[in-house]
Amino acid sequence: MVYSVLIYTLRINNGHCSTILCCITLFRPGKKGIWLLCHWVPMYLLAHVMAGILIGLVLAGLVGDRRVVALAALGAVLPDLIDKPLGHIILSGTVDYGRIYFHGLTILFLVVLAGLLLYHYRQRIGLLAVAVGMASHQVLDGMWHNPVTWFWPFLGPIPRHYYPEGYLQDAIWRQISQPSEWVLLFLIIGLFAVLYRRELTTVINRLASPPARRAVVAVLVLAVIAALAAGWRFLL
Repeated sequence: MVYSVLIYTLRINNGHCSTILCCITLFRPGKKGIWLLCHWVPMYLLAHVMAGILIGLVLAGLVGDRRVVALAALGAVLPDLIDKPLGHIILSGTVDYGRIYFHGLTILFLVVLAGLLLYHYRQRIGLLAVAVGMASHQVLDGMWHNPVTWFWPFLGPIPRHYYPEGYLQDAIWRQISQPSEWVLLFLIIGLFAVLYRRELTTVINRLASPPARRAVVAVLVLAVIAALAAGWRFLL
């Protein structure tokens, strides 16, 4: 057997966060050998997801429910999924910033409060797991270096930011061209495949029917076409 341990630590330098991802592999008992890989990972989207997964694994051990892993991972990426399109597209004329409301303590407090109420009345911990993931996102982004946003609205409105034209497209390109994100993608897929193998088996069995297979093939073809179109657009 091979035992692998992932160690995730945080480095903050002048408000810019990155993490060190260490993979320690111990070979089969009786055979000597330790393999250690350490790599500094910028705090892009999937780095936040991985942090949420690791936090969720701790929560799952405490509460005995592995569903909280996916919910903590969702919470860890939720601030970017909401704030970046909201700030850079919908509110581009007023703030044009990707770290706004869901990167602040006010929204986090409301989610925690709703989670506590849900747990008190329904004994469901899911929303609290989402809140823990959101809190990890704010910590990894070092939001205390931006107190106006972090404590919004108590220190005044979020100031307008100015970015060059095409900033959002460039940011997306940096995201998908980051090697560490691809490494984390395969790690995340592997972790979820192991953690939710029963659910995955059920889904695969349902997809065994011919209509489901045709639908999956159609979706994959459309996804490939969309990816090629996006890549061609970046090359032009």
